Amino acid sequence: MKCEDAGEFVSALCDGERIPREAAEHIGECEVCRSRLNAYSAMGTELRRVASSEEQTEVNAGSWEKVARTQLTWWQRGSTTMRIPRFAFASMLGIILLLSCGLVLVRARTAVGGPVFVLTYKIPADGRVGRCMMVIGGKRKINSCSEGMGGPWGFLTMKIRYLGKEAERIALGVKTSYEPQQRPLGMSNIDTLQDVPEQTVWIEPGSKQKISVPGLGEIELTGEYLDRIPTLLFRPSETLDPQKDEFRIASPVLIRGKEVVFNLDGSSIDSGDPDAALMIYFPGEGRYLISTVPFQGAVEGKVDVGQIKFTVEGQDYLLLTAMPTTRSEHVWVTHDPQYKLSEHMQGAHDDQSMFMVRSLRKLLQQQIRHIM
Repeated sequence: MKCEDAGEFVSALCDGERIPREAAEHIGECEVCRSRLNAYSAMGTELRRVASSEEQTEVNAGSWEKVARTQLTWWQRGSTTMRIPRFAFASMLGIILLLSCGLVLVRARTAVGGPVFVLTYKIPADGRVGRCMMVIGGKRKINSCSEGMGGPWGFLTMKIRYLGKEAERIALGVKTSYEPQQRPLGMSNIDTLQDVPEQTVWIEPGSKQKISVPGLGEIELTGEYLDRIPTLLFRPSETLDPQKDEFRIASPVLIRGKEVVFNLDGSSIDSGDPDAALMIYFPGEGRYLISTVPFQGAVEGKVDVGQIKFTVEGQDYLLLTAMPTTRSEHVWVTHDPQYKLSEHMQGAHDDQSMFMVRSLRKLLQQQIRHIM
C-alpha cells in the first residue's frame, strides 16, 4: 500500500474506526503517515483546547455518509474530496463561529522581550550610527558594551549596561565622555568614564530617547528586540556576501598540517579600508597577520569562500571561518612567533588570545594603548 492509498485511513483511525490490516501495517511502518497521524491528533487536541477556553457553542456534527473503504482507482480518487477527522472538522467549525462573533482568541506578537536587545545611537555631528547589543535571555549573557567612535568632530566614548526590564521597556545605565580632538582607531580609553556619573535611560521599542553629551550635543537612542542571537553579534543584518573593501572573520579555526592550532569564538569586521587585514594572537604562537594587499615579508595565500590557505616557514596552514571573509581571491600572510601582546597593547596579557580586523597600516604602525 502507498501513502496516497493509506491517507483516508489515517483520518478514519483518528475517528476511532477500525481500518484494514494492510493500512494499519503501512501506517505503523511509514514515517510520513505516522507524522500525518500525529499532526491530526495534535490539531484536534489544540482545537478542542481553544474552543473550551471560550464560551461553549453547540455545534452539531453533520452525518457522514458511510463509504466502503476500498482502494480507489486513480480516476475515482481524483473525483473525491480529501477527508479529515470528524472531531477536527467540528472543532474548526466551532472556532469559525466564535471568530465570526468578533471574539479574538489569540494575539500574536513578534520578538516581544526577545533574548537580544539592540540599542542604536546616532551621533549629532555627522549622523553616523553605532550599535550596542545586549543578550538578556538564554545562557549567554552580555549585559554591557563599551563603544568608541571618532570623526572630524572629535571622539566619543560610551559605556552602556543593562539595568532591568519592565514589560517591553528596558532600563539602561549610560556613561559618556567626549573629547574634541580625534583619536586613532583602537585608542579609546574606557578609564575616562570612571568618574562620570551614570544616566538611567528607559528605552521602549519603536520610541526615541535622547541623552545630552556636554560639548557634543544630544545623541538619539532607539531600540529593538531580536528573537535570536545573530551569528555576528554586533552586525545582525550582515549578509553572507562580503562587500567591497570589507574583511570579515567569524569563529576562526587555524589548522597547521593535521594539527588544530586554535579554535576561537567571536567575530570582527572592517569595512571601508582597502588595506584591511586580520591580526590573530594566540599564546605560544605569536601573531599572524593576514592582509588583502601585499606588504613586506609576507607570503601569498589563496582565498576560497570561508577558507584561507597559505604556507609559511615550510608548513601548510588552513584558516577556516564561519563565513566568507573577503572578495579578494588572494591574501598575504606573515607569522611572528616572538610577538608579545603585552608589549603592544596596554592592559593585555600574553596568556590571552585575541583577533581583530583593522587597516594594515594601523596594525603595523600603531601601539594600541588600551583594550576596550
